[in-house]
Amino acid sequence: MAGAGASGREKRATAARLKAALSDGGESGAAAELQALLERALAPAPGGGEAAAEALEWCRCLLSGGEPWEGFVQAVRAYDPATLCGLVWTANFVAYRCRTCGISPCMSLCAECFHQGEHAGHDYNMFRSQAGGACDCGDGNVMREAGFCQRHRMKSSSNVPCVPKDLLMMSELVLPQFIFSLIQYLREGYNEPALDLPSEKDLHRILQMLEPHVSFLEDLTKMGGAMRSVLTQVLTNQQFYKDLSSGVGENACAKKSHEKYLIALKGSGLAFPEDKLACGMQEQASGTSTLAIQGLSGATATSGQGETSDEEDQDGSQGVGKRKRVKLSTSTKDQSIMDVLKHKCFLEELLFWTIKYEFPQKMVTFLLNMLPDQDYKIAFTKTFVQHYAFIMKTLKKSHESDTMSNRIVHISVQLFSNEELARQVTEECQLLDIMVTVLLYMMESCLIKSELQDEENSLHVVVNCGEALLKNNTYWPLVSDFINILSHQSVAKKFLEDHSLLVTWMNFVSFFQGMNLNKRELNEHVEFESQTYYAAFAAELEACAQPMWGLLSHCKVRETQEYTRNVVRYCLEALQDWFDAINFVDEPAPNQVTFHLPLHRYYAMFLSKAVKCQELDLDSILPDQEMLMKLMIHPLQIQASLSEIHSNMWVRNGLQIKGQAMTYVQSHFCNSMIDPDIYLLQVCASRLDPDYFISSVFERFKVVDLLTMASQHQNTVLDSEHERSMLEGALTFLVILLSLRLHLGMTDDEILRAEMVAQLCMNDRTHSSLLDLISLESVNLFILISV
Repeated sequence: MAGAGASGREKRATAARLKAALSDGGESGAAAELQALLERALAPAPGGGEAAAEALEWCRCLLSGGEPWEGFVQAVRAYDPATLCGLVWTANFVAYRCRTCGISPCMSLCAECFHQGEHAGHDYNMFRSQAGGACDCGDGNVMREAGFCQRHRMKSSSNVPCVPKDLLMMSELVLPQFIFSLIQYLREGYNEPALDLPSEKDLHRILQMLEPHVSFLEDLTKMGGAMRSVLTQVLTNQQFYKDLSSGVGENACAKKSHEKYLIALKGSGLAFPEDKLACGMQEQASGTSTLAIQGLSGATATSGQGETSDEEDQDGSQGVGKRKRVKLSTSTKDQSIMDVLKHKCFLEELLFWTIKYEFPQKMVTFLLNMLPDQDYKIAFTKTFVQHYAFIMKTLKKSHESDTMSNRIVHISVQLFSNEELARQVTEECQLLDIMVTVLLYMMESCLIKSELQDEENSLHVVVNCGEALLKNNTYWPLVSDFINILSHQSVAKKFLEDHSLLVTWMNFVSFFQGMNLNKRELNEHVEFESQTYYAAFAAELEACAQPMWGLLSHCKVRETQEYTRNVVRYCLEALQDWFDAINFVDEPAPNQVTFHLPLHRYYAMFLSKAVKCQELDLDSILPDQEMLMKLMIHPLQIQASLSEIHSNMWVRNGLQIKGQAMTYVQSHFCNSMIDPDIYLLQVCASRLDPDYFISSVFERFKVVDLLTMASQHQNTVLDSEHERSMLEGALTFLVILLSLRLHLGMTDDEILRAEMVAQLCMNDRTHSSLLDLISLESVNLFILISV
């Protein structure tokens, strides 16, 4: 028997002998000899180096059965049935996107496939990838077949001969042990009992040691579909994983690595610590998630506070108020999202460690290179969904959240851009429930008490825009995934039909309702101008508005009336809860303004869609007069505050308040902010008593005294220098209210034409720059996800 340190010739001879013996089936000890050889050769060695090179040489000899490695590679490639390109690239790679051929807005092509396809006259662009991607040529679920290049249009798996049985026989026997060896290295590298994160030094050391192993796996995937099929079988076979994991008690090193694995698993789910569960067990039994225990009843993040531990996140001891508890969808069949992860195959544990090590690029590339194998793609997508909560927890604590975010999206965009696959995991893995729950859970860690309206008695909680989670857009990859799956009609339909999901989503949106409150400084100039409004506007646009546009895109025909009714109903319920929580009566608090009213805007946009596209009677979905009066007040307060800001009444708040006023009406934001606000005010004006509405406008603008017939007037709330500009602001607002018709009869084509004319009047524009500048729903859908 050859030892692990044998020469190259001896390795090839041993490999050829073992393959011959195993092929004939006559030598009963050949399998045991191979197993013993693999255990010695692939045993994790401290420091890697020569031992790792020796192990990889043994693997090549064994896989090829003693034949030259290059010849074996060519032989395997001859049996490649794959019809997809699947070329994987990283950040800064130049790729192409053809909107004419794309079914998904995330479709992308490598340069070779694009130039070999027929895209003359198409709406395409060349771009530099920000997060990485993979070529979709040949994938009929993501792009139209007419756009396939010649190579992938003509290829058919029926033209590929069957793989000889003995060609990949040794691969099927060797690769399970090799992948288990890789996992043992990853387990050994885990050494984080207190911080729940490996040090950067440990991460770098382990990843550097494993780079040859992962590169070897990557080379195997490039052999084509035949080898990928073997790898898929190995990665997803539960028996392989069980057999190799069951022997941990016989080996001290293996036992130690297994213990490290169990420690790493602890806290991978969203479940509460045992001592926090008691008060929630009753509700959980009746269909309420333990998430509701924290619910909106308390959150610990406070202004200026850093990252909190899980235990602190889940403790309501600081009591920011009590609100209606959030319930997860009662249709959820699998509550495993709340539990510690349980792995049943190599693929599941491999993804777990990929997340734990914060998505090392080599590992990401290997996992993506396997995607052309359809069985693997389905299994990997389900595994990714299974680990979704753990991804969120790791992302929140990462010191390199930008890099990690890009690599998460690099993977997820390949999975969720496929409508058939997204629909399948939605049905089988409760993808929508998991995504909404994880987003809700993520935001609950950075809530603070709202100071809007009745500061002392307010029970409303909002996200703290000063938290790193908001400032660094840490939530972006999860929101990006959610927007991506809502672009699929079959998935959006399930979301809009699920009443419990809609309730949970409206609770999520309410976290942004009234955030980043501005209080007018009356005496001294602020010492420090906060820049949190950048985070606030980005959060509303990305986390609230873009999912809204995705849902609206599926509510364009009369047959979808019920979806709109559902959203309007639960949006009104959430608004009523909000009014109750802020202790609202009939007047806004003086000298306060928030530009963030996403619940109002959801309601306004679905009203517009219902009347414009679905032939619903407006009065049938409007609330009573009292609710309309409440709905009017805060959007009206924003319009009055705009005039105040332009009149320099907020000058002591610094330049940042002018920045907010400008952003609110800026082209990228107006479609999701001021436009729905104006439409909602138009609806209120048309249904409320005219005298009440007009008097409310002049009161909000503080110009009632200017409109009396008296020869002299005394304005108790405005200085004389501000009276003229505020009166002009009030009258201008009324003109806008009467003349703006974006949601009052104008078709999409008319709006698009008007916007294009406005942009081209100022300057010549390219097609791509027009897309960036025009704030139209149809254009917004193209810029929802940039990869």
